Order: sequence, then structure tokens, then C-alpha cells
Amino acid sequence: MTASEELKGRLLDVIQSGFPACCEPYAELASQLDASEADVLAAVRDLYAEGSIRRIGASFDSRKLGYSSTLCALAVPGGEDELVAAASIVSAYPGVTHNYGRANRYNLWFTLITRSVEEKERILSEIRQKTGCGDLLDMPASRMFKIRVDFGSGHRAHAKRASSAQSAEGIASFSAESAFDVALVRWAQGDVARDAQGELIVRPFDEGARVIAAQVNESVSAEDVVARIRDLKTLGVIRRFGAMVRHQRIGYAFNSMTVWDIPDDHVEEAGAVFAAKSFVSHCYARPRMETWPANMYAMTHAQSEGEMNENIAELSRALEEAHVPCRAHFALTTTHEFKKVSMTYFA
Repeated sequence: MTASEELKGRLLDVIQSGFPACCEPYAELASQLDASEADVLAAVRDLYAEGSIRRIGASFDSRKLGYSSTLCALAVPGGEDELVAAASIVSAYPGVTHNYGRANRYNLWFTLITRSVEEKERILSEIRQKTGCGDLLDMPASRMFKIRVDFGSGHRAHAKRASSAQSAEGIASFSAESAFDVALVRWAQGDVARDAQGELIVRPFDEGARVIAAQVNESVSAEDVVARIRDLKTLGVIRRFGAMVRHQRIGYAFNSMTVWDIPDDHVEEAGAVFAAKSFVSHCYARPRMETWPANMYAMTHAQSEGEMNENIAELSRALEEAHVPCRAHFALTTTHEFKKVSMTYFA
């Protein structure tokens, strides 16, 4: 059974950020989309088969799990061979989740997530030594304005989705000392929608309860899992529970990390301007470095090079309209994608 392109488009809009946390998620999606559950299941299978969906599960705020996260840039001298060799060394670290070549003197950019600042310092020291590249920028976010990797196609306004705004009052904080919480993170960070053979699981939270129960050695119900998923979303520990997509496969083949030198007393205004744009998926303030004056970062996505260039120009115009000064800005075009994976927490 093959689903219609129209249903797949509407479904993809909904489940990127709104995969239902309930015992029968596909029935709930069918209700939202005015479709049958069988059609929804067929559409999800097709989206996996096409490579549009990488996995369905949770995206976590690493800091709220007790981890340390940073963006690093390495200036690798030489040519293509030297860049590839350095990238191989960097990518070998499990805490490196994204590793890209970019058109700049700082030509290798990677994110590093670790259990502690001390572990981060040790790894960065090893990377300097192993690559022979001493010019490395370590730029942890000082302010996060937006993280929303959600590539919609215009259907979202038609989907019937409940508001997720809830109060965190009375909800138990995430605890790395809680066997249940840790087991839930270990399960939810994977692909909760498919089994080891790649077959779709119709009741994924039932399977989650079974997996978690085996780790904590006590009875766990699907309702327990659903309730804690909702709690962690409300607390912001889970940033997003839904489908992680391959944006190139769904039409967003062009992206650019734009970097901006904004006067420090205007950073909040600039962050608000950038975060308001739908084509911006990530927006952070990061510290300036002696050899790197930029302090604002906005990741943009587009369906063509022309659209991407127009988006970047729109960001510049929006700053001017908001009377936010900008001393300089430029785009770091991606030249290589060496690594792109989700972080494995509590491995």
C-alpha cells in the first residue's frame, strides 16, 4: 500500500515536532489529518523507505541532561587531503555529533558534547595534538534564541494540533540518578518507531515500556512512559519529540551558517530578529575570540541557492529595519558533510 504525496506532505509537517505522546499515536495522527490509521501507517513507511525520515524519537537539551556542549572550529592548513584527514580524527570521537567542512580559514566546524567541561578540554587537547592544528576555537553558546529543525511545506496551518503549552509546576526534574529517567533517555534517543529489523512498531510506547522495564527491573506501563515523555517536554529536557528528517531529501538541499558581528548590547535584539524567521533553524550567541570577531550565529535553510542568498539578505534587511547595528557578517558555505548523527547519552 502506497500513500498519497499529499498525505505524506501533511503528515511530515505534523510529526516533525508533534509525534503524539499517547498509547495509540497513529490513530491520533489519523484523527488530526482526517485520514485512516492504515493510510497514516503506509505514509510513515513510505517516508522511511524514501529516506525522508531518519528516525522518530526525542531530541534532548544536553545541558538539562547534565552534559556540556560546544561549537568548535579548526583551521586546517593545506588542501583537501589534509582537511579530510583532520576530519577523520575529529569524527572518531563519539561526542562529536556534527562535523562539516566550511569555506573559511577555519575550515572544519564540529559540535562536541561531553559529560563534563574537563572531558571536553581533554578531547580538544587530543584533537590539537593528533591533527597538528593548534588554531582551534572553542565557542560554547552563551545564549540560545532558537532551535527548531522543522522543515514544513505550508500545510501546518491546516493540521489540527493541540497546544503544548503547559506549566512545569509540580513536575519532578530530570535526574541522572533515576534509573527510570536514564533508561527512558536511552530508549527515546533512538528510533522508537521501528524494531531491529526496520519494521514499523504500531504501539511504540508499549515497546518503550518493555525496554525500560528490562533495564530498571520493575514493571513499567506505556502510560508511565507517555506521562514522563510529556513531563520532560514540559520541562524542556526534551526539545522535540518527532521525526528527524533528511532535509536534502525533502527539498532543503541548501544551507549556510551565517555569522554576525553584533555590538554586545544589541545581541538580544538581533537574536529576536533572527529567531522570527522561519528559514532559520538555529540561532545562538557565542563568545568572541581573539582571531574570530563574530558573536551571533544563524543557520539558514533553503530549496535553492538563490533562495538561500535571498534569505541571508533578508536577515541583513531585518536587522536594519529593527535598527540593530551590525559591524560585519558573512556566510560559511558547507563544502563537506563529514558526520551528522544524534548524540548517544548515558552510553
